[in-house]
Amino acid sequence: MLRLPVISDLPKRQLHPIKPPDTPFNKIGVDLLGRFPITRNGNRWIIVCTDYLTRFTVTKALPTAEATEIAKFLVEEIIVKHGAPREMISDRGRSFLSNLVKDINQLCQTSHLLTTAYHPQTNGLTERFNKTLADHVRRCRTKKLGYHPTLCDFRL
Repeated sequence: MLRLPVISDLPKRQLHPIKPPDTPFNKIGVDLLGRFPITRNGNRWIIVCTDYLTRFTVTKALPTAEATEIAKFLVEEIIVKHGAPREMISDRGRSFLSNLVKDINQLCQTSHLLTTAYHPQTNGLTERFNKTLADHVRRCRTKKLGYHPTLCDFRL
């Protein structure tokens, strides 16, 4: 008779904590927030990039969540202004796994670390900022104030 291993019989895997970076923008976390109602500028998404050393966050409103928009943001807002990171943490979203983003990471010698599926805490610093930003966007849309898409774009 074949005996299947019980979960307690399986060897425990060691945890691999994320090592702290030694310089700003050496390690970044990137995530997409959205799909929001279309703003006057035609944006529906917000991309968030958090530096793991300083906790400085760069955000930008995007019209789509396509890989070209992600790549353009990474090059124009992160790599050109802050230098190429050594490590980038993101979820397993289709845009982050695209060949275009892989090519940029390869050219910049950036190691792309992926979060565990359904475990956003792996990129906790960025996810925490996402909550703060989502609360802010929600406040822009309250019944009292009405929805001010231009104001929300400006405050990003």
